[in-house]
Amino acid sequence: MMSLTEPDRTRQRPRGQLKLLAVIGVVVVPILIAALMAHFGIGVPQAHSNKSALVEPAIQVSDWQLALEPIGYGAPWRLLVTHTGACERECMALIHEARQINVAVGREADRVEHVLASPVALRDDELARLETEFPRLQRTRFDSNAYLRSLQTQPDSWLIGPQLWLVDPLGRVVLHHSAGQPGKDLLDDLKRLLKLSKVG
Repeated sequence: MMSLTEPDRTRQRPRGQLKLLAVIGVVVVPILIAALMAHFGIGVPQAHSNKSALVEPAIQVSDWQLALEPIGYGAPWRLLVTHTGACERECMALIHEARQINVAVGREADRVEHVLASPVALRDDELARLETEFPRLQRTRFDSNAYLRSLQTQPDSWLIGPQLWLVDPLGRVVLHHSAGQPGKDLLDDLKRLLKLSKVG
C-alpha cells in the first residue's frame, strides 16, 4: 500500500490554500471595488436618466382645471401643448413637434395622443388651420389662472408662451419639453416610459 510522502503533502497544501484564496477573492474583491466606486462617485450612474425636465413638485391636470378624459388605467399618454394667448407660429410649431414625436414612437403610437389646451375658445381661422394640418389633434380647455398659479415654483420660462408637456395616463404632468430642446430628447423619454409603464 502506497502512502504520500512528506514532500507530496506539503505540495498539496499550498494548492488548496490558493483555491481558497481565489474563492475569497472572487467574492470580496468586487464588493471592495463597488464600495470604493460608491465612496468616490466613480462610474456611478446619475440619479435620473430623463433628458427632459422633470416636473417637481408634481402637478395634476386637475390643478389646471383641464378637462381631459379618460384619466386612469388604460388611458393614453398625452403630449400636451398649452398656450395662454393666440395659437400662432410658436404654438403651431409645438403642435407639429408633438405630432412628430407621437408618430415616431412607432408601434406604440396608439398609446399616445397629442392634445392642445387653450384657456379660451380658438378663433375660426385657428380652428380651420388645426383641422386641416392636424386632424387627429385633441383639443381641450383649462383655467389660465390655475395654470399660472401651479407653475409659480417652476422656471420663469415655463410661464411664457406655448409649452409642451408629457402627461401620464393618471393625469400627472411628468415632463416639460423646452422649445429650444431637440424633440428627440422627449421622444427618448417617452419611449422609455412606454416600455416601463403598464398603466396606459
